[in-house]
Amino acid sequence: DDHNTLRPYGTENGVKIDGIRSIQIINQYCAVLGNSEILSPRFCFYTNENNRFKCILSMPTNCPIREDIICENSNKRLAKQECCLKMVEMLHKKGELDQRCLPIRPAQCLTTDDDDDDDEETEKISFEIIEKQSSYFFHDYNSLSTCWHLYRINISNNNDLGFIVPNELIKLPKFNLYGRNDVLTVKITYLKPIDLKPYKNQLEFFCRYIFEEVFDDMNTGLESILKFDIEHSTFKLFPCLLNKSDDIDYQRMMTICDRKNKFIQNLSELNDNELYYPSYPSKKQLYTNIPDVSLLKRVTDKWEYKKRLETIESYADYYEHKVPNIHIQRDLSMATMKSFRKPRINYLKDSPLKKEKESNSLIITQYSYYPIEVLHYGPLNQTDFELFFKLPSILVRISQLYYIEQLRKLLADKIRSYSLFDNEHMSIVTFDDCLTNIFSSIPSNVLSLVSFNYNFSLKNINELQPSSNLIFQSITRRSANENTDMENLEILGDCFLKLAISMSFYHQYPFDNAGKLTLKKDKQVSNENLYQLAKKQELINYLYVDKLIYEGKEANWIPPGYKIDEEISQKYTKQKAKRKAFADMIEALIGAFLISTNYITTMKFMKWLGLDVIPINSEKPPSILRADLSDTIDNVNSKIQEFFSNFAFDDIEKKINYVFKNKAYLIAAFTHPSYYNNRLTQCYERLEYLGDAILDFLVIRCIFVEYYKQVTPSRVTDIRQDLSNNGRLAYILVSCDLHKKILHQSPYLFTRITSYLENQTLFSQEQSMKDKLNKDIDQWADSTAPKALADVFEALIGAIFLDSGYCLETVWKIIEPLLRQYIDRSIQHRNLNPVRSFFEQGGKIIKESCDEKGEFTCMVELSNGTKFDGYGKNKKLAKYDACQKAINYY
Repeated sequence: DDHNTLRPYGTENGVKIDGIRSIQIINQYCAVLGNSEILSPRFCFYTNENNRFKCILSMPTNCPIREDIICENSNKRLAKQECCLKMVEMLHKKGELDQRCLPIRPAQCLTTDDDDDDDEETEKISFEIIEKQSSYFFHDYNSLSTCWHLYRINISNNNDLGFIVPNELIKLPKFNLYGRNDVLTVKITYLKPIDLKPYKNQLEFFCRYIFEEVFDDMNTGLESILKFDIEHSTFKLFPCLLNKSDDIDYQRMMTICDRKNKFIQNLSELNDNELYYPSYPSKKQLYTNIPDVSLLKRVTDKWEYKKRLETIESYADYYEHKVPNIHIQRDLSMATMKSFRKPRINYLKDSPLKKEKESNSLIITQYSYYPIEVLHYGPLNQTDFELFFKLPSILVRISQLYYIEQLRKLLADKIRSYSLFDNEHMSIVTFDDCLTNIFSSIPSNVLSLVSFNYNFSLKNINELQPSSNLIFQSITRRSANENTDMENLEILGDCFLKLAISMSFYHQYPFDNAGKLTLKKDKQVSNENLYQLAKKQELINYLYVDKLIYEGKEANWIPPGYKIDEEISQKYTKQKAKRKAFADMIEALIGAFLISTNYITTMKFMKWLGLDVIPINSEKPPSILRADLSDTIDNVNSKIQEFFSNFAFDDIEKKINYVFKNKAYLIAAFTHPSYYNNRLTQCYERLEYLGDAILDFLVIRCIFVEYYKQVTPSRVTDIRQDLSNNGRLAYILVSCDLHKKILHQSPYLFTRITSYLENQTLFSQEQSMKDKLNKDIDQWADSTAPKALADVFEALIGAIFLDSGYCLETVWKIIEPLLRQYIDRSIQHRNLNPVRSFFEQGGKIIKESCDEKGEFTCMVELSNGTKFDGYGKNKKLAKYDACQKAINYY
């Protein structure tokens, strides 16, 4: 028996592999390397002078063992087995085989975060409970000192409001509030330290008056869930009024508090600026006085409404019956009142005005009439109501900016790339979408296409830094119901994160194939890893999730000085978010750095987070040559030039209008793993891994810079997902006739490319490249396109990037003309996401599966019962393919 002739390979745990089994393992390993492509080892046999057989084993070019194995034996089969045994030993020691010497299959059947956005309902979703920062303000000051600090609140043309806090605040920038008809700018000014002790009771009384009498629906008071307790409150602050001398105006504050239950004594007291309310009903309705004498009525006038008792003849009769223990004087006029609409309490966001009715003349004003005996003064007059109703929104913004400025300082201290802006010179915080203004500037210097390198030795101290506005947008979820949210920043940060990680790993692991690099990258950019990094750097509590509600049963905002029972405090002091939300926040912060600073500062921020974006050996990229080349540099260059000329690769340079300095990059970009005759360079897979990230970043950058006002986050996501369709890039490659230059020795690939090219709908012989690229982009997404064609296009991008010295501008100049039609049309395309369109039309998924080769299949069914199968290298692409076929059926 042949297998008894050769010494088997044995592992430390006792597994023994004989010659026959080694051949099986090598074939299995090549199938794994193929990643849905059919790859196999190559055996060449020669007979020497002694009639002995020499076997040369060549593995596919994407194998980490790049040297050939040469064995000699008198028996041809034994020579082959000996080569395989040596290769098994080398692969096992390299970590490519497991303990049983079986190929380690890439974890393709495991879905990643990005693959399952549409299937969240099937996942186990992990939630985190975090503090609501707007409810915590000097909460850690458990004992009240007597020295507090006084601040003035300047609101555009009013500076009457102020507040005191137990400690001096970090300087806060100016910020905007949004009224019904105007925008108000608020500035917080430090005045002086003050002694709390003499006036503590007055300040407490005033605070309770404001949040129990003025805001009478905040769940405060004796029988409510919020109780005043400044010492144990999580929000330690006293509001106050100030005089012109920058002192607390205690007299005015007490005058306001004395209004409680104060009756009107005489009609002459009625004032147009005052507010009043009747002794009933229990819920206070505020009114303003109407001084029009033509509307006056007397208390003896006939009661005009439905009578509940026969004894009610006049207004006086009605009110004496309605209000106990009251006597109405019969010789007086009544007060003519109009109901008062309270000012809006939420000044956080700009709310469009509702359209007024076409004719105001049709609006009939309803007047109410009250004897002065039943009228009380309102808790405030109209002017003060307008002022104090801004207070909750001001306090929210103060607490938010307090934490945002702390975060800005933390980031500046950790990154050390810029000097922190003084708030006095910062722009006003508008809490709007920063990207609208940034990308509206013409010309825009944001996301400039400069060389992407690791030259950190240069001094990078500058003034470029994310503003408070950008930080706020980065931490704000859409659920917070603000004027802005993190979604677009998250998209930018995500694509840059993947580019930075891809580049870093390309440098760090020069012998890893694309599959291993992708697995390492996916782990780094996964939502779980980003969440853990946010937690490690203590950033999770900065996330802003919940919409703030001030009044009513759904209220979730704690007024200053109040505390809540711990058993029911969660909606007031905590907020709940999925772990993905924290990952999104990290990506949004990366996006904020990206558009406000530069690539180096952004990568420094990512490095501080704990992301592996800066390789140790980054001076030059890993060699694209095979590791087993032992020739001199001149000899190698000569062979590369000869190879380049033999295959007329200069035709490619002419078509793309770029001449490679290192021809090996271009050769590698067009070398399929099955092409054994190229013993000079690696295959295209590692370049494709890098080019995929570069293409994603450049397309997203183009959409943001050129089309920001026309796209929504969901539209950008659709375009991004659609670009991962192999048919898009394969179509471009074939339209440019570049497919003819691919070097491969795969009959399977040859058959698939031939079949694809025979599609007359896509490729007519009479059409020029320009005509082909001007076709309807729906035709580009042909699922029959071989993946290798798209891979070569992305590998070409990676090759240009490396050859040009990491110059994004050079890459974009070359690929932009090829992608322009796709980008322009995708902006206007209504059904770019076939998955969404499919489900909107009543479709459903029947079955999803993954075969032993890692090929995914998805079966879907239309509402009429028609079924379609989709295929792809992962679950997401298979579903996309199936849904695209179903949509095309209509």
